[in-house]
Amino acid sequence: MKISAMTSAMTSATTSAIVGILLALSGTPALAASHDHAHEHGAPAAAASDEFIDAEVRAVDRDNGKLTLKHGPIPRYEMAAMTMAFRVADPAMLSGLAAGDRVRFTLDKVNGRLVIVRIAKVP
Repeated sequence: MKISAMTSAMTSATTSAIVGILLALSGTPALAASHDHAHEHGAPAAAASDEFIDAEVRAVDRDNGKLTLKHGPIPRYEMAAMTMAFRVADPAMLSGLAAGDRVRFTLDKVNGRLVIVRIAKVP
């Protein structure tokens, strides 16, 4: 076999192997984890906007940008119903909220922490 034919065969085999590896990796948890990691640093998340959680406001901490809520289950984060404090993405979101208000909200992970990204009072 001539050298040019050998080089061509090796290049073709290498290209096929690389394509095969990339296709095999495209559905692996490692790539999914890297996607989540990028998402934690501010990339938009479609799932967060679709998942509203019902809650009751227990406390509003305007000085620290936090809201304590008694909320229902949050399947996306495998959380049972409980009462806990969350940071809000924008302190202006706390305007008009008071203990006892019924709300619906969505969460997203920001820098590894759950943050309220949308909230609305429920009549």
